[in-house]
Amino acid sequence: MLRQDQGAFNGSFFIFIIMKRALVILPTYNEAQNIGLMLDKLIKLSRDNKSYCIDVLVVDDQSPDGTAKIIKKYQENNKNILLISGRKNGLGNAYIRGMKYGLKNSIYFAFVMMDADFSHDPAVIPTLLDKLTEQNDVVIGSRYTKGGFIPGNWPLIRIINSKIANFLARLFGEFDKNIKDLTGGFRAIKVDSLKRIKLEDINASGYFFEVKLLYMLTEHGFNVSEVPICFADRERGSSKISSRDVLEFLHKVYALNPNSRIRRICSFALVGGVGTLVNIITLSVLLRLLHFNPILSDAIAIELSILSNFYLNNKYTFQNADKAVGMKLHIATAGKFNAGAVVGALISLTLFTVLFKTVHLNYLVADLLAISISVSWNYWVSTRYVWRVANAIP
Repeated sequence: MLRQDQGAFNGSFFIFIIMKRALVILPTYNEAQNIGLMLDKLIKLSRDNKSYCIDVLVVDDQSPDGTAKIIKKYQENNKNILLISGRKNGLGNAYIRGMKYGLKNSIYFAFVMMDADFSHDPAVIPTLLDKLTEQNDVVIGSRYTKGGFIPGNWPLIRIINSKIANFLARLFGEFDKNIKDLTGGFRAIKVDSLKRIKLEDINASGYFFEVKLLYMLTEHGFNVSEVPICFADRERGSSKISSRDVLEFLHKVYALNPNSRIRRICSFALVGGVGTLVNIITLSVLLRLLHFNPILSDAIAIELSILSNFYLNNKYTFQNADKAVGMKLHIATAGKFNAGAVVGALISLTLFTVLFKTVHLNYLVADLLAISISVSWNYWVSTRYVWRVANAIP
């Protein structure tokens, strides 16, 4: 945008300042109590700011409280207020619609993501945009970096939920440790960087969208920085977070990074549980229905559980590991896993015998300790020798 200022020096002349243009994307649903006040703040910010021209795109999910009507009134006197509507389908889908709309226009250098309920202070927007000019592709308004904080009147349950969500995102996403606020929704993103990812691949309707978008940007090697903010609690209206959003977050954060160590450990443990069921069912069938020899039945049950574990681990737990050997010599790989599992079983049996017979621990405690050591051995062998995972050790 060109801003024109008039002055006088030996006659009138014009000074033209080329301003960068940013698009603030505001998803709304039943924000009639907040949207007018927010637009007032953003309009004033755009008029007063000397560095950026700011347009506002409200993505309204057909709010029944008249949010869209208020926005249309503002549009009558403000050309930089934009509105698109669609059916209610979650925060993530609203942002995707807004970003796609903004990407159709090549005038924007950055998008700003923020809430319409004043949880995010509009006055921080220029700071976020300034930071983008310092070789950063994404700038997060952070509650958890030095200088940032959340309100002291926040309910304890909300603080716990926020901390747990951030912890799980870090655990399963394995983000750079320098990024402190992974779930914060106040962000500025360079449009040129955003064009490099496929928004359709985010596949998140709720608040997990923010984590997945950040993950995809960091996977592309884009630089992320943070500026501290005070996250304010909304004064008007009600929170839109639903139990569905929470369940989606828990489900999709687990699948966020297929190569994360914690996901691999969880998957390995789940496969081990399936193998235990295979062992119990096989043993029961052979002994009770077919009346096989007990020792032979146990040996067959153990071997079938080991083969079951190998198949499931090969297909799911280590699906992204180095499989060059496994593809060429599948039987040899299975043999390595089988040998490691047999050694693990011997370790478990020996340790149980020592703990129960010699140390005189309760048999359940002795069994759990023996199993934990055996599982640790099996995981170590699987990651270091069978599938050769580079980041195996947590």
